[in-house]
Amino acid sequence: MIRDVDLISYLPPFMQTYKEPVAALEAENPEFYIIWSAADKVLRNRFISTADEYGLSRFEKLLGIYPSEEDTVESRRSRVQARWFNSIPYTLKALIAKLVTLCGNSDFTIVKGYQNYRIEILTNLELFGQVEELERMIDSMLPCNMVVISENEIQCGVDGFALVGGGVCSVEQFFITNDSKENTVVSGLALCGGGVVNSATVVITNDFNEQFSIGGEHLAGSGVVATELIEIKQ
Repeated sequence: MIRDVDLISYLPPFMQTYKEPVAALEAENPEFYIIWSAADKVLRNRFISTADEYGLSRFEKLLGIYPSEEDTVESRRSRVQARWFNSIPYTLKALIAKLVTLCGNSDFTIVKGYQNYRIEILTNLELFGQVEELERMIDSMLPCNMVVISENEIQCGVDGFALVGGGVCSVEQFFITNDSKENTVVSGLALCGGGVVNSATVVITNDFNEQFSIGGEHLAGSGVVATELIEIKQ
């Protein structure tokens, strides 16, 4: 925690009435603030949970970790914590401790099936690189003669309203016949906000007689209206 630097408060009360020493100490306050901030940064970078990007880079160098461009500070912190706290021999208790470190505040579940040489690990990892770190942990800690099923689910919580303006209306008719006679009437009101209205008729026939009647009002806001009629007769 960075302190509020106030050198004037160290003066005796009678000295605080003089302008010269007060002005001199006020000018020195920013310099002492910089020194205190640097000391605080050194203290924070000694611990993985409070280290900044520079501090994490030092831990990564010790562990041989090379972060990618997609990594965030928190994903790098999670990876460093997962590899730093490493204890041998590898037991179920050690595996749970590693998962607690890797998952942080998210939940995980371990389903044991030792009689069938099987174990299931269910996690909810969201940060970049955490799933890859879990795979590395499984490869290094679990016995090779066990079947390991690892599933990661990212839960998405949505709260609020989703209002969508714009739609797609498509009507297609296909006729393959030798004798067709049909009357089609479409009437009503169509309201489209940024929508696409497409009406297509494809006819393949030897004897075809059809009438179209479209009535009503169509209101389109920045929409696309397409009508196609294809006839193939003999």
